[in-house]
Amino acid sequence: MIDWRWNEVDIVESQERWYEAKSFLTKKWKQNPENLKILIRLGFFCWYVLVEEDCIRGEKLDSDELESMLNEVTHFGLTNFMENEDFLWCFGYMISQFPYYFGDYEHWEEKGISMLKRAYELCPDDPVYQYSYLGSLPDSGGKLKVELQQVQTVLEDRFQGEGILSDYFKDVWRN
Repeated sequence: MIDWRWNEVDIVESQERWYEAKSFLTKKWKQNPENLKILIRLGFFCWYVLVEEDCIRGEKLDSDELESMLNEVTHFGLTNFMENEDFLWCFGYMISQFPYYFGDYEHWEEKGISMLKRAYELCPDDPVYQYSYLGSLPDSGGKLKVELQQVQTVLEDRFQGEGILSDYFKDVWRN
């Protein structure tokens, strides 16, 4: 399990200095592409800013550039981290939620769900992986109360830090 705290990034993200955050994350990933935490934080950053573009305040970033970077880190991850539960979970979640940012909708939606399933298979006792996978299934609507309660017990410990990744999952799963 990755410790999502990263003070330099958390600060600029929480201050909505999007360009600075993107530049920092991109530079760090180019320097160390095998670092999974950097890859996931950069991918999630691009995805989040694309998805929340109309809601976020601060600087506006070029959405074509963000989508291009998201696709680059996604394909790198698919090539290098397909047996890592953190990669499978986070990218599977992003892909299954908004598959059209990745390509053909149906193909990528199916791919995202299969990634969530694989993360769950690798770590079946992990409440985050379990809830994410079961919640991605078409007939799950409103039936996962126990699983959601289990996720809520690990939220603060699992998603420490003040970055958008931690804030996003704490906000989404607290409600």
